[in-house]
Amino acid sequence: MATETMKHTANPPVAVEGPYGPVRLKWHKLRTHLAEAPFKPSNLALGWQLGASLEVDILATADGCFAVLHDPTLGPSTTGHGRISRIPIASMSGLFHRDAGGSPDPDAPVLSLAELVAPLRNLPRAPSANLQLDLKLLEGHALPDSAIADAAAAVAGLEDAIVVGSHHLDAARRLVAAMPGARLGYDPMLAVSRQRSLRDPERLLRHIERRRTGVSLAYLQFDAIVASEKQGGFPLVARLLELGIETDAWTVNPGRQISDAVLRRLIGSRVRQITTDAPIEIFRLIRSLTCVIHATTDLSFE
Repeated sequence: MATETMKHTANPPVAVEGPYGPVRLKWHKLRTHLAEAPFKPSNLALGWQLGASLEVDILATADGCFAVLHDPTLGPSTTGHGRISRIPIASMSGLFHRDAGGSPDPDAPVLSLAELVAPLRNLPRAPSANLQLDLKLLEGHALPDSAIADAAAAVAGLEDAIVVGSHHLDAARRLVAAMPGARLGYDPMLAVSRQRSLRDPERLLRHIERRRTGVSLAYLQFDAIVASEKQGGFPLVARLLELGIETDAWTVNPGRQISDAVLRRLIGSRVRQITTDAPIEIFRLIRSLTCVIHATTDLSFE
C-alpha cells in the first residue's frame, strides 16, 4: 500500500492513515515543500510513479492552448510579464517559475499542458496516481473550443487518470466531455464568496446537490469544513459522501491556522483528500495526531 511505503522511504508521502482510512495528500501545484517553485516536471514524474494525487492549474492562452499557470498574468510569479489571455503559448518559451524567495528555478519552466504531460506516457503509473487539472477562467472570458481540443489532445490515452476541477462547473463539464474517462470536480467556494447565504452548510449542501450530476469530488476550503463541523454541528463532508461525492480540503499548510484541533476536525469529518504544498509536514502532523487518537480510541472528535 502506498501509504505504508511512504512511511519507510525518503519520498514525499501520497497519503496518511486516518481513523476512517487513508487520506490522500494532494501535491498542490506539484509542490512537495512550501519553498519550492510550482509545476516542476520532476515532481510530476515522481508523483506519477509513487501514486500521488497531483494538481496543476491551467489557463487558456491567446492562441487557444492551455498553459500551466496559476495567475492571469505572467508576473511576478514567473520571469515573464503580460496577461496570459493576450500571449501565445510559443512566446512563453524560455520562461521559468519562481520559488518562494522569488528566484527563477531552471527546473520549473513555464510549459504548455501538452509539454508537461507528454513524458508521462513513457513512465510507469502507480494505480492510485491522478492528475487534477484546475481550470482557471478569467472574468468575462468563455472557454474557447480550441482550448478544449488542445487539452483533450494533451491527455489523450491518460484520461482515466485525469480529474478536471474548477469553480466554473459548466466549463469543466465541457472539458470532461472531451476526455472520456476523466472525472469531474466542483469547487463551490467562488459561489460562496458571492452568495453569503451559502456559508450555511445545509444551503451549501443543497447548492452542490443541485449540481451533482457527474461530480465525484467537491473542493472545499478547509476552514469552511471546520466551521461546519464545529459551529453548526452539520456533517457536510459525510452528507456529501452519501451523495457519492468525496471532499478535498484545501489548502492545508503548516502555520498558525493549522492546529491539532483543526486537523482533528478535518480528518474526523471524513475528508478523502487534503490539498497541501507541504505533504511531508502535514503527513507528520496527522500521523502524530492519529497515533494519539488510536491510542486513546477516541473517535468522537468533539
